[in-house]
Order: sequence, then C-alpha cells, then structure tokens
Amino acid sequence: MKITIDKNAKTTPTDFSWQFGIGNDHAFQLHRKDVCAHVKTVHDELGMRYIRFHGIFDDDMLCIQRLSDYKPFGNIPCSNRVTETNFNQIADVFNNVLACGMKPFVELSFMPGALASGKKTGIRYQNNITQPISLEAWAAFIKKFILFLKDYYGEAEIRQWYFEVWNEPDLSIFFKGSQSDYFRFYAATAKAVKSVDAQLQIGGPSSSACLWIDDFVNYCRKNSVPFDFISTHHYPGDAFGNSFSMRDAFKMMSIVKSAAKSGKALSDVMQEMFFKPDIYKKWDKGILARMDEKAAAKAGDKPLFITEWNSMAVFASPAHDEKYAAAFIVKSCMDLKNRIKGYMFWCCSDIYEEQFMLGRPFHGGFGLINNCGIPKPNFYAFKLLSRLYPQRLDLSYKSSGDVECAAFTDGEKLQILVYSQSMDYTKNDETKIQLEINFAAKAVMAQYIDDAHCNPKKEWLQMGAPDILRPAQITEIQSRTSLTKESIPFTAEHGHTQIALTLRTNDIVLLSLS
Repeated sequence: MKITIDKNAKTTPTDFSWQFGIGNDHAFQLHRKDVCAHVKTVHDELGMRYIRFHGIFDDDMLCIQRLSDYKPFGNIPCSNRVTETNFNQIADVFNNVLACGMKPFVELSFMPGALASGKKTGIRYQNNITQPISLEAWAAFIKKFILFLKDYYGEAEIRQWYFEVWNEPDLSIFFKGSQSDYFRFYAATAKAVKSVDAQLQIGGPSSSACLWIDDFVNYCRKNSVPFDFISTHHYPGDAFGNSFSMRDAFKMMSIVKSAAKSGKALSDVMQEMFFKPDIYKKWDKGILARMDEKAAAKAGDKPLFITEWNSMAVFASPAHDEKYAAAFIVKSCMDLKNRIKGYMFWCCSDIYEEQFMLGRPFHGGFGLINNCGIPKPNFYAFKLLSRLYPQRLDLSYKSSGDVECAAFTDGEKLQILVYSQSMDYTKNDETKIQLEINFAAKAVMAQYIDDAHCNPKKEWLQMGAPDILRPAQITEIQSRTSLTKESIPFTAEHGHTQIALTLRTNDIVLLSLS
C-alpha cells in the first residue's frame, strides 16, 4: 500500500475536542485517593479539563438525611419529616476534582430518597431513578444546591462549569418515566438553576444513542425552557453492545449454571455472557462519526457535547484492555471535524462499580487506567493524540481497507499518524505500507501502540495473570509499557522522504519527521 503526503497541502485546525473532558463512574468514588490520582493523571498527561460522573445526589452522598433513615426510628410517626440538607460530601468531591486540576461537568442526578416518589433503583450502587414526589420540592432543592455552590466556590468559578440534567432518561435502568416526564423534569430543573444565576450553563437531554435531541430542542423552544447546550451519548451497538433474544437468555442460564459447578471467576463469566465478537465485526466502521454528524445537525446553533462514548458498551470486554480500544479511539478522534464542543470518553478509571467492582487487574473495564494505576493502550492512544501538531493537513488519498493515515504540522516539522483499525476483534492481518513525503527529513522517530508496545495486559499474562499485583510488579509493568520514541530507518533524497512500515490489525504508529 502506497501513501503520498504533500507537506504543502491546505490545513485545518487539529480537533482536540476529546481533551474537553472525561467521565468517571459515580460521585462517591471521587472520595478515593486512588481514583483522584487517576483523574489527576488524565489531566496532567492527556490535557483533559472537565470530569463528569453520576450520582452527586445519591443517598451515599448524604445530601438529605431523615430521622427515619435510621431503622430504630423508622416507625416513629413523622420521623421521615425530620430532615437535614447538607452538601459537605458533594463539596469534598468537587474540591478533589479541582485539586486534580479539573472542573466539574455537573450531572444533576439521581433522586435523593427524601424527595423520591418511589424506591426503584437502577444499578449496583442503588441510585434512586424515580421522579420527585413534587417538582416544586425538587426545584427548591436544586435552587438551594446552586446557592450553596455560588457561596462556596464563587460566581466566577461556577460559571465555568456545566450543568447537565440527569443521565440517559430514555433508558428504564436510569429513569422511571416517559419522555414527556423527563422534559417537565428538565424544565423545572433548568428554571431553578437559572433563577439563581442566568449565566450558568445548563443542558440535556443526556440521552443514549443520540436520541431525543430534536424532540428536546423543540420542547424547550416551544415552552420557553432555557437550554445552553445539547448533551448525548453514543456507543457502537445498543445499550450493551448486543441484541438479546430468548436464545441468549437460555444460553446465559447455561453459562451461569456451568460456572457455578466449575467455580469459574465472575470476570470470566461476565465476558462469556456479554462479549460477542461475531456481532461486533458486523458493526459499521466509523459509525460514531455518522452519529456525530446527525447529532450536530439536530443541535443546530447550540454547542454539542458527547458526554459518553467508547469502543463498546460491554463491561468485562477484553477489547477494553487491548490495542483494539486504542485503535478505535484514534479512528474516532480522527473522524472529528471540529463540530463538537466536548467529546468525553467513558471513562477514566477501572475502579468502577456500575455493574460490579471487579478486582482482577485486567478485567475488561471501561477505563483508561486499570485498578492498579497502570495506563492501558486506550490511555496511550490519547497520549499520542495529545502530542499532535496544531494543524492537520488535508490529505487527498483515499483509505484502503483497515489502514488510514493523517498528517500534521507545526509550520516546520511533520507528523504522520498511521493506524489499522477494524471492528473485527479476531482479525490479525498484516499490511505493508510505503510512505512518500515531499519533505527532506533528517530524522524520523516512531511511537507505537501494538502487541509489543504499550501492552500491559501482555506483561500481566506473562507474570501468570495474578489476581493481585504487588507494588513492585505494578512498577515493572509500567516501566515496560510506557510510550516511547525510537528511531526508524528511512531514505531521504531530492527533497523527498520514503518510509516503509508494516502494521497488523489495530496497530498504531505516530511518526515525527524533523
């Protein structure tokens, strides 16, 4: 395969919207020293600026407590009306975020038990997903919260934050109600926020799969409801990256029964139940870019935030720990066209308990950093992207098969990013590439993400895949798998440079020519 690059081609600004921010599980986790260390790492090394997480109003955050919450007093008449509102736990989390150098992208969720119309919860940490028993009481609570933030952090600070109403209200696992219920809920919330400070930035619908955007925009405009931005999410596939049938349900029962007899670990069982590479290889390559384009058109003149995305919404997928995820990130970010305000990857850390808090070092979590603090290949994908020069060349070549290429300049030097991305997890093809550039290079340095570079899972497996890594082992893996530069052969004559590369499926290389 031959690729010709013209260093004099027109340029456009390199799209760094992915640096706007990142997501991370739920608020209570930000009390943890190790999670905060992971957040600080993605800020310091990747340049990410905002962080979004679920559940600042969950009962584990103690923002409203009732006498009746203590069981010995639960049967005393009127004990549920003896309450106290306190935002100290939320302040502790936000203080930790700010200390990491980040700013909060505040997701206003979920429902405090004291305000809830029911007891239905969604996921492992028992988040109440019901609507408030009274919209008026909810609005008063939100107003009190915003007043607290204004007093504690100051008007100038919180005007730099963003406020998003709820999380994926189109999914029954996160919101017990209809679209019209959410729209009324959004209206009450947005008006309460704006009543404290009209300059605070609020938006929604925070939907899955880029749904509800046009309905949300139409509702807000028709009913004079304030909204400053649009937020939504997308992953390849549906909510679990799969489509389930009765056959799947029976198969899962068989898997669980067999695992119970054999003593198979939960991580392995989750993978067996949900990881389905035969389905994923049928997904359209570049699907997120097409969803972005449609979402941006529906958002119109409002800023668009993709506040969750990843290579798949499949927890315990081995792909999350491997170069597959890194190549998907590079492909998705190279498809961006400066039309999105914030492209916020989900998520930062494998210390994560939406489904399970799995302890194995490489269990297929969504994060960039594993639960031991080891950066994964997806982390290094963003690390490469953070090093790109500010101007991207408009290349005239057409991609062939899996291999794609992008080039960048700082006005003098050149970078060439070559990646071979495929949705087929099992594919392992080899492609030989010949690059020709009308640039007389004096040196060519390469940074790789492949089977031999930035591959901590491989090192862990070679250690025997221990369930718990000792500190010395963690340090050893990190030292062997960091992103490095190495000089590679090239020929330069008559003002042109030629470079020969060989990539396998989902390999990535960033070449720096000087």
